[in-house]
Amino acid sequence: MAEEKPNNWWATLPGLLTAAAAVITAVTGLLLGMGQLGMFDAGRPAASTASASGMGSPAASTGASQPGAGASTSAPGSGTGNSAEWKVALPAERTYRAADVEYEILNASARPDVSGKIALTLTLRCTNHGRYDLNFWDSTFRLNVGGVSYSPDPGLNELVAGDSSKSGGVRFTLPADTRDALLRIKFAEGESTAQLTISPP
Repeated sequence: MAEEKPNNWWATLPGLLTAAAAVITAVTGLLLGMGQLGMFDAGRPAASTASASGMGSPAASTGASQPGAGASTSAPGSGTGNSAEWKVALPAERTYRAADVEYEILNASARPDVSGKIALTLTLRCTNHGRYDLNFWDSTFRLNVGGVSYSPDPGLNELVAGDSSKSGGVRFTLPADTRDALLRIKFAEGESTAQLTISPP
């Protein structure tokens, strides 16, 4: 009687499946490890380095290394060095009324304009004491400088309901040497005036 040889464990089907699973697991783990080490990004080193250096550099993220960025933040408004707000002296009486319409000067500011002129902005409150809507617009105001009458820049055009108030800004572009100006407020029955004095800082 011939001697039976023991079956090899690798020759059985379960053994083959177990070996294949072990190989697949080992290869997968190896690929994952190589991916985490960045070995598969070897074809894109320049792009990765550029983005990393841009994110890590404070100068690149804030724009401080660019000469134009610092210049724009140091002098907002106009491009000149004399861009600080000028002083505007208002009269003691700032409320003007005719019939049911009343205007009050709330504030005034002036600064050199980019064109070399002066931009004067008046903040006014219009109060409608009547029953019907009232047009609150820039055509109501004029500014006299050296005998010349200036109209405001377009922009203000509002409706003020009856028995209510609304505020708005009126902007004038004036010659650079303007120091004294006379504000004219036109009513249906006539007009009122207010003397303004502009002083450089």
